[in-house]
Amino acid sequence: MRRVVYLGVCMLLGLLVAVANNEARQARANLVVYRVSENLYMLGNDPAEQGMRSGGNTAVFVMSSGVALVDTKILGYGQDILAEVGQITDKPVTTIINTHTHYDHSGGNVEFPDTVDFVVHENTLAQMLRPSCEPVTNCDAFKGQNAKYLPRTTYSDRMSLFRGGPDQIDLYYFGRGHTDGDTFVVFTAARTVHTGDMFARKGLPFLDVVNGNGSALEFGDTLRKAVAGIDNVDTVIPGHNDEVLLWRDLVDYSGFYNDLVATIQVGRAGGQSVDQIVSSYVLPPQYSDFQVADDRLRSVVQYVFDGQ
Repeated sequence: MRRVVYLGVCMLLGLLVAVANNEARQARANLVVYRVSENLYMLGNDPAEQGMRSGGNTAVFVMSSGVALVDTKILGYGQDILAEVGQITDKPVTTIINTHTHYDHSGGNVEFPDTVDFVVHENTLAQMLRPSCEPVTNCDAFKGQNAKYLPRTTYSDRMSLFRGGPDQIDLYYFGRGHTDGDTFVVFTAARTVHTGDMFARKGLPFLDVVNGNGSALEFGDTLRKAVAGIDNVDTVIPGHNDEVLLWRDLVDYSGFYNDLVATIQVGRAGGQSVDQIVSSYVLPPQYSDFQVADDRLRSVVQYVFDGQ
């Protein structure tokens, strides 16, 4: 009798877990596949369902020996990503590059085979190894048995993967910005860069200064260095935007953000307060297609005032 009860409880728990998982899957945004070039795709989110519950854009790069991914969205999307990859190619996922540590870009890592080569900037690995962190940083995802998903391949300034052929991927680090470990991923043959959240969309960035050691002041410098330091790119896969953008959009984004920082610094030097700068800010007409959300504007102004 005791065994029957135990089995019944186990079956009930299993059913509840399955139901919960199914409900979670149903609540997630649908993926939309964009073909960027012959072997490169972006797994975005349905424009009608944009938001943090889905996660950042995933790049799928089909190589001669396997598939490289950039970013894995939030936890729960691993199966969805693998299903979409399976529609594109029968090659296995062999490499995953995370642009940074945030849960909406690395959350799905633990749903892939642990034989995958995970690649990040060395500061991102340090964030993943933190003993404790806020949920956005996602360090708890890589503890215990999941420590096997910690990246074993890191770099400091620049690194090339699969060098010398059409599969080459160049990784660049230009400094602090959204976090302290943001990677720009360049698919050389496709003339495309995945910017992560250094260029999430055409709007002011979320700056993870408190948890991710990001910087409002250095964000602009990092964008300038990226624009100057990356060559032969035409197309941009942004961190969250629901469509692929162009290189000139990244150039304009650098100008838009750096113009704002300069405006803040002039206002501060002239004795204006945070409130005064926020209320008086006027978007320059050459950047009219960029969005300026009030909360993001106030955040950037405050961080610049604080020297962060």
